[in-house]
Amino acid sequence: MRKKDKYSDPNVITVNDVQVLSISKEWKLVEARDRSEQIIILVIEGRASFRVDKTGGVLNQGDCMVISPEDMQEGLALLPITENIYICYVALFAAYARKERDGWLINEVMLPIQGKHHIEAISLIHHHIEQLHLAWRKDHFDQATMQILFLKLWQAIMAGITLQEKKTDRQQILQGIAEHMEQHCEETFQIEEIARYSGMTPTLFYQQFKEYTSLTPLQFINRKRMEKACQLLVTQDVMIPEVASEVGYRDVYYFSRMFKKIVGVPPYRFKKSLQKKIAVLHPAIIGDLLALGVSIQHLIPVWEKHRQKRPYSQMEAATLEFDLYRLHQMEPDLIVGTDQVAPWLEQLETIAPTWLIPFKTTTWRDHLQQVAAMLGITEVATSWLYYYDLKAAAARERIRKKIGNETVMAVRAWDGGARIFGAKRRKISDILYGDLQVRPPVGTDHFAFLDVASLDELQDFQADHILLFDERKIRTDVRKHRLKGNVHRAGVYPWLHYSALGHEQAISEALTHLAESQECTKKESGSSIFLRPQVCDND
Repeated sequence: MRKKDKYSDPNVITVNDVQVLSISKEWKLVEARDRSEQIIILVIEGRASFRVDKTGGVLNQGDCMVISPEDMQEGLALLPITENIYICYVALFAAYARKERDGWLINEVMLPIQGKHHIEAISLIHHHIEQLHLAWRKDHFDQATMQILFLKLWQAIMAGITLQEKKTDRQQILQGIAEHMEQHCEETFQIEEIARYSGMTPTLFYQQFKEYTSLTPLQFINRKRMEKACQLLVTQDVMIPEVASEVGYRDVYYFSRMFKKIVGVPPYRFKKSLQKKIAVLHPAIIGDLLALGVSIQHLIPVWEKHRQKRPYSQMEAATLEFDLYRLHQMEPDLIVGTDQVAPWLEQLETIAPTWLIPFKTTTWRDHLQQVAAMLGITEVATSWLYYYDLKAAAARERIRKKIGNETVMAVRAWDGGARIFGAKRRKISDILYGDLQVRPPVGTDHFAFLDVASLDELQDFQADHILLFDERKIRTDVRKHRLKGNVHRAGVYPWLHYSALGHEQAISEALTHLAESQECTKKESGSSIFLRPQVCDND
């Protein structure tokens, strides 16, 4: 008689124990009472670190852990990270039984999923837990009833895991569709056909696409067309009718109306305003100019002598005068910098019209608006901010669904220490705690930044997620520090680049780290120019 596979769907269950526990301190479970006993832990509320034999990790609300006897030779321990953790613990035997000619064949089996999984619809599962626990607590119960109630719970667990997997698959499908639409935005798309390809109904596809991109499919296509049109207008010597045709519009007048509606100004005005050669005296302003549509070919970066905080010495002033001479040789149409170089305004204005932006006393949104005013296209900044806010709102919702109320802390690492960015650090707080509305860890809300001698000191803040900004040459080894929580490696850029483009790209990275699975990481958009200038922690 052929034996059933070791891991299978059981049809015979014996429930040995059911507990619903509120844990406020370390909770331990010795090894299974029988070599065949299996353990299920369901986290209903809260968050805890766990250790099973030589492995460990973190359990969040909605996580389910299935542990076989082989994996629990030394027992299980849970240590609450939140103030309390509310779990359900079930111990059971599982078997598969079938009728044979000479009787019944019963094989002990392991449950078909093992290890840690995340579950959707935890409230429905909570209902089945309550029913199972209520039956277990009765003075008289029969195993047949317990088996029925457990199998209902198990079916809900499997359905929840499947829903989560389908959700990840759906993200991958939406990502592929959005990338295809962006690369072929000049083509005509039928939403019903795209929905059929995605395996969703048109209504569901419309809803899911908007949740994923912040725009409806038609809005997404039109915006990608206008992004391509902007690039053509400022980088190539082409007429507006040619641009209209290139991005998929036969009617040039309709194209012009759509361009003004989405970009903010008519195409002829956009082209005329952004064809100027601009000298830039601060790296963040480049991000604002690129966000407005200025071509990188029209920018002259000359900020190296202007990044310091202290006043210039006479020797440095002499060096600056030499740089001014070189700047004069470059013949810019405009010069834009920050109020840090105000002492040289007169000299700069002899070279070209100059705009100096009060950098530290105003926000990146103000910077964008002021740069746009310099170019005479304030409407473009207003439109850009409108779409940015849509993107931020959609990202905020996706991150909330993924991590819930968990905390996020930003850290910049270097050899020999690290800098923790608190909620009062505008370069980080504007994105994480403002636009994305994630929670800072307790204790980081009262400072701008805190330098620590070792990554081990990060444990004091008990962050659920750590965004670790590494210098590309350093690549800090986090394993030796045994950091609790989820560590997400990120580059210094764009997080510390206080500009419009930096914020937009930081939101894309936040989605990659906090809202998407590892199998569904977004690629850098082909339509965006990723500029990585020098970045410092100081504003």
